[in-house]
Amino acid sequence: MGLAKLVGRLYAEFDVSAAMVDVAALCEQDRYQASAGIEAAARYVADRARSAGLVDVEVLTLPADGTQRWWTFRSPCGWTPVRAEVSLHGSAVLRYPEQPYGLALNSTATAVAGQPARVLTWSAVRSGTTPVGALVLVERGDELPAAVAELSSRGALGLVADPLAGRAGREPGQVGRLELPPSSPIAAFSATPQQCAALAGAADRGEWAHVLVEVTTGSAMPVVTGRTAGPAAERELLLSAHLCHPGPSANDNASGVAALLGLARLLAASGEGLPVRFVWGPEFVGLVAYLYERVHARRAARPVAAVNVDMAGEDQRSCGGPLVIERSPDELPSYLSALAERCAALLPVGARSYSGAVGCDTWMWRSTPHVGASDHGLLAAMPTRCPAVGLGHWPDRFNHSSADTLDKVDPEELRRTATIAGATVAAARAARCDDALRADVVDATLAWAAGQVCSGMPGAAPYRPPAAGYLADEPVLDPWAPDHAALRMAHRAAVATATVRSLAALGVPGARLTDDIAWLAALTRSPEGQPRDGRPALAPAWDGPLNLRALAEAACPDDRCWLSARLAEDRGGGYARMLALARGLDGHRAPAEVAWWAALASELPIPVSFAETFLDILCRVGWAVPVQPAEQSSQGSTGQSVRRDPGSA
Repeated sequence: MGLAKLVGRLYAEFDVSAAMVDVAALCEQDRYQASAGIEAAARYVADRARSAGLVDVEVLTLPADGTQRWWTFRSPCGWTPVRAEVSLHGSAVLRYPEQPYGLALNSTATAVAGQPARVLTWSAVRSGTTPVGALVLVERGDELPAAVAELSSRGALGLVADPLAGRAGREPGQVGRLELPPSSPIAAFSATPQQCAALAGAADRGEWAHVLVEVTTGSAMPVVTGRTAGPAAERELLLSAHLCHPGPSANDNASGVAALLGLARLLAASGEGLPVRFVWGPEFVGLVAYLYERVHARRAARPVAAVNVDMAGEDQRSCGGPLVIERSPDELPSYLSALAERCAALLPVGARSYSGAVGCDTWMWRSTPHVGASDHGLLAAMPTRCPAVGLGHWPDRFNHSSADTLDKVDPEELRRTATIAGATVAAARAARCDDALRADVVDATLAWAAGQVCSGMPGAAPYRPPAAGYLADEPVLDPWAPDHAALRMAHRAAVATATVRSLAALGVPGARLTDDIAWLAALTRSPEGQPRDGRPALAPAWDGPLNLRALAEAACPDDRCWLSARLAEDRGGGYARMLALARGLDGHRAPAEVAWWAALASELPIPVSFAETFLDILCRVGWAVPVQPAEQSSQGSTGQSVRRDPGSA
């Protein structure tokens, strides 16, 4: 079966009506990472997975007391919201669960029902008013971290804030997500502008509110897993989707969970090739626990390629973003990226140009460099180091808010995303034993590799707005600057060549790969390598996937403030730059080389001071160590330090 036929079959057979039923069912639950809601959702998913035909389906029950560690990740604390209310003069201003997202994660329960609390503003507290027992309105979102820390230490009852203040295109009644640290001594409420105005008026008049927060603790953290029928194997392909987030969270990520349930119904029957493992759990902590407790403890097969589905069903016109295929990272080049993009290109076309020569669909998809801001980042990180592609949508004006509702899910988009994920995994599963399919995968990979080389050529730089914020007025490593075209070409050529080599895993003859690599080399023009740095190379010294929260916990206060400030200035860009810098540590690159590699891999300009400071922080907490030339011979073939992780036998 050719790849086009495989894509068409999965698209036609995907039961989108059943998938939407699953999305609706999951939206009914508040799916905090260790709560009664996510436990109910896990039971539902396990039942649906069994009925779909998966075998060895189980719900792993993992501790949720905040003390269990899986490498650099800590288990969440059990927390289930029951009800909450803030009232003035006997009339409710804010009420949960009637207002989704209204109560912040980890809020503490009030001692009595309707506990009285003086209403203050954060500016008044900053001016010297004591917040003991008060409900404090934090007027600006950028002041929330400082307000949470100070009010927690000074005896406040809680705080109210509008984390979406200033967001364009906001729906009436839409509130954003607030999270408090585990075991927080205060409560917090996410409010609309109108609710904040009512409380600001009460503060001006010196009035008191009555506050009720009722929560329960003790829930476990569930992870659901199962696999396709057939004999167990030492290696598996893996499909993942995170199960958590407060209700409704329809796109993020009830839609991804439903997409995988729909694929389970299509892929469950036994067939030739590797088994396909399905994993549903809380984002980051659920999958990292599965990898630690099962894969690296050798109680489950090791994944060799993976696709993560996060925010699968976004209505592009309503939510504001295209389908995004996030490639496997440059340090793990794989045919998987090329295969996913070719599957997207092969989806049935809804409309054509006037002559019929060109497809003219109005939906969009884009391929992006690896960031790792969802579960695929864990799979690609050490110690698993599995090529992994992420499917999702960005931007989304309703993400992490009460407006991420069922009406924002486009059933057709959910089917398209699921088809790409399913066809990518099915092709990787069957290509070794299907000549026609393998030939199509080879062709797709070679075309992708050639495109990578060509996109790095001079003149191919994309439009970028003028630098602002911390990118302005300081030296920046810019991979798209005209005078760095040769450097960009060298990096792209190396990734493209390694991607073609990855086809050997599908049984492609070495002679064919040698010819294809020679053809690729002819496209380049003797590119130069990265600039050399005379300092010692840096090697990674943390266990497991990098967790920025754990890094911040380990850092000194000044370094913690620097990390927080850079993420506040540009959350997505700062996150991507930090993780790329960390991924660049291979025991062979010195700091300047790490910085250039990170800029090229992320396709983002990186200020020199940003790179140097972040690498210095890694060194200060002991997560990066200098490696002298004599030691470098002990590094593994991937450049990562060779070590035994805690979950290995």
